[in-house]
Amino acid sequence: MTTCFERFIVQRSIALFFFLAALFCVASDYSMAADEGTSVIRGKISDAEGLAVEGAMVYLYGSADVKRSADFISARTDKEGKYSMVVPAGKYWLVARSKNTDDYGPLMLKDRHSGDPREADLASGSKVEIDFVVADLMEAIKMKREERERAVKITGRIVDEKGSPVNGAYAIANRNKEISGVPDYLSAWVDHEGRYVIYVPRGRYFIGSALSFPPGHNYSLGLEADIDADTLDMDITRKSTKSRSE
Repeated sequence: MTTCFERFIVQRSIALFFFLAALFCVASDYSMAADEGTSVIRGKISDAEGLAVEGAMVYLYGSADVKRSADFISARTDKEGKYSMVVPAGKYWLVARSKNTDDYGPLMLKDRHSGDPREADLASGSKVEIDFVVADLMEAIKMKREERERAVKITGRIVDEKGSPVNGAYAIANRNKEISGVPDYLSAWVDHEGRYVIYVPRGRYFIGSALSFPPGHNYSLGLEADIDADTLDMDITRKSTKSRSE
């Protein structure tokens, strides 16, 4: 009697083992199939100071029109500003928002936004990291102002009309074509190859060179340019005539 009972228990245990093993295989196959056609997006949302933003959300749109209802919305970010979401593969436009209220209405003055939408083409089975910086209206204005005021590094050579370096010259950048006294911005003297480096805030300038300091009338401002880049390479050709502007 005992032997039969023990044999029964062993048989049931073996059957249960194979059943669980088969169930595990089915679950694994299902999990792999679920990953097909989807993509994982994760990242971090920070403020203008680089600090993590808790409670923010990422909105995904199937077109560049982000003024309508989003196609997908992430869960709120955790204390570290991190988010993660699984979406169907495809092309999306993403924005991050942090609202002071729980509603999904329009942004208020103190609500924060990531700005222009980020475009992402998500392949099937991919894992993509996309970080955002969110700011309210006043913070965004401050960031734009600081970006404009951040110095642009301009490098190049000061050469004559034959392409030879001009010894004893330096680069100048002035907001007006006429210089009265000292130029708005100037470089150190060029090296033996005629190379210079000058730093200016973003903006519109007349770019040229001078041979004496202060330049007096011995300067050339022949190039007018909108400076709006982190770095810029620009050669300055100094003509032989010593006119105020050439």
